[in-house]
Amino acid sequence: MKTKEKIKNKARELFNKKGFKNVTLREVAKSLEKSYGNITYHFKTKNELIFELYEDMVAETSEIMLSFNFQNLFHGILAAPQKTFEISMKYLFFYVDYVEVRRSYKDIYLKAEKDNAFRKENYMRLLKQLQAQKLLREELSTDDLNYLMDLSGAMRTFFFLNLHPESFDNIELKNKYVKYINNLVFPYLTKKGIEEYNLYLN
Repeated sequence: MKTKEKIKNKARELFNKKGFKNVTLREVAKSLEKSYGNITYHFKTKNELIFELYEDMVAETSEIMLSFNFQNLFHGILAAPQKTFEISMKYLFFYVDYVEVRRSYKDIYLKAEKDNAFRKENYMRLLKQLQAQKLLREELSTDDLNYLMDLSGAMRTFFFLNLHPESFDNIELKNKYVKYINNLVFPYLTKKGIEEYNLYLN
């Protein structure tokens, strides 16, 4: 593994454990038994390091979404949290320290806001298709669907914010997360949608 990747992996591990605000590049260097100059050769500032970790997270998420099941759109949406769970755990500090990212790293925050807006735009199209397929209730407005997306994002963040360290290796944690997120859509489903939802679960 190249030195740059080792630095990113160690930094991510420390950020997840201690919070990125509490970790310095010198601590990353010490943990890797490398000189501070060796770290700053690859990342001049902690901001550069965090920004690249964010870009890695986006790239990994995008790669997973390429395998999205468009043949059965609803099942694809319900399967998405299961596919992205590991990435969320891998980059946990972005959830836990999001307020601090917003406060201290404006470039990362602005990029994240832009990426989130793009994702919501694409997801809105998928939700509209579910309406056309009579799986989501016809009377739901664009505002209602935006609310559903915002609620989903908030619940994801809430879930990871409230994890306890001893839960990280819990084999049931992933299933709990998937159920936690997918249950949000249930009140918005038509009778046909509920049947498809139950079919997916079974």
